[in-house]
Amino acid sequence: MKILMISNHLGVQSGVQRYAQNLLLNMDLTRYRVDLFVGRCPPDQASSAPPLEAAGVRIFAVPDNKKDRTRALWRHLRTHRDYDIIHYHTASKIGALTCVMIRALCPKARLIVHSHIVYPPITLAWHVAHRLYQATADYFLGCGLAAGRFVFGSRIDRKPNFAVACNAVDRSRFHPDADARARIRAQYGIADSDRLAGFVGRLNHQKNPLFLLQVFGALAKADPAWKLLLVGTGEMEAEMRRTVQQQGLETRVLFAGVQTDVPAYMNAFDLFLLPSNFEGSPVTLVEAQGCGVPCLTSTNVPDDGAVTELVHFLPLSAPLSRWADTARAIAGQGPHADHWDRLTAAGYEQRDAARRMERLYDELAGGR
Repeated sequence: MKILMISNHLGVQSGVQRYAQNLLLNMDLTRYRVDLFVGRCPPDQASSAPPLEAAGVRIFAVPDNKKDRTRALWRHLRTHRDYDIIHYHTASKIGALTCVMIRALCPKARLIVHSHIVYPPITLAWHVAHRLYQATADYFLGCGLAAGRFVFGSRIDRKPNFAVACNAVDRSRFHPDADARARIRAQYGIADSDRLAGFVGRLNHQKNPLFLLQVFGALAKADPAWKLLLVGTGEMEAEMRRTVQQQGLETRVLFAGVQTDVPAYMNAFDLFLLPSNFEGSPVTLVEAQGCGVPCLTSTNVPDDGAVTELVHFLPLSAPLSRWADTARAIAGQGPHADHWDRLTAAGYEQRDAARRMERLYDELAGGR
């Protein structure tokens, strides 16, 4: 079976690309020939391409902007019309027009559109996009129910051709690891008596990193044992560094940059902070639970991924003192407990999720 998967870009910080990578590396690629059409890796990130290419995925990397990617996809599909399945990851209104193009160029392919975002409000343009998506796609997936409803329409979950494809993670990588915890903490000079809050992701508006610094500032003011470790980079990093200097927290806020060994960093944390302005169903929230880390997130994050009792929600409008008090109350200290029984039962183990996706491909392609 020949499959085209369309993602955003090859950078390891992209939650969508990490989902695609995790899925593909756990599929039986002896049965499926997969082409990945994707934007090039941003210069400030490591690339997810090497393990995918080693597994046999053929990658078509194009300039990482929407207009150039769309043009390149049009040229690609004009000469590659023999796909059985096209699996398109989308988080935008413009994606609906891309689906119209895909349907026109590859009318025989079965088109799966996969939503990864929620960022209200629903505008008139979104209502038009809903109609176009529903007119062109054969099957709809959402990383969570809210993400499906936002991108495809509020009643999409009533249709038989919609399902939630949760952001599953690799249990063999994301699990409690006392040795990794000790190694990372020693690397950054964090003592056993220190309390470490952490964040993994893009430092941009979506993730609300300046508010994260405000929360940490309230924590640090009340307890000198707290430190903050930030894994990732982004357009707001310079502003964050200035804020850290203004607050006099240079020795307590650590910028780790982009890291590939995310499970080790997750294990080092006593608390994972995710006060996002908007999300779909963040894979980092599942990764943190896989490592047994307590999580404090905003109510703007859909609760689909809150599988265990580790996850706690607060509105962004809540006082900083409440955020700080909650953080102190839920934070762990020392090696983390294993919660994979709950995560596996809820469908978040990556190998099981890959088998479910294979069954969907086989069903849609009619055994081709």
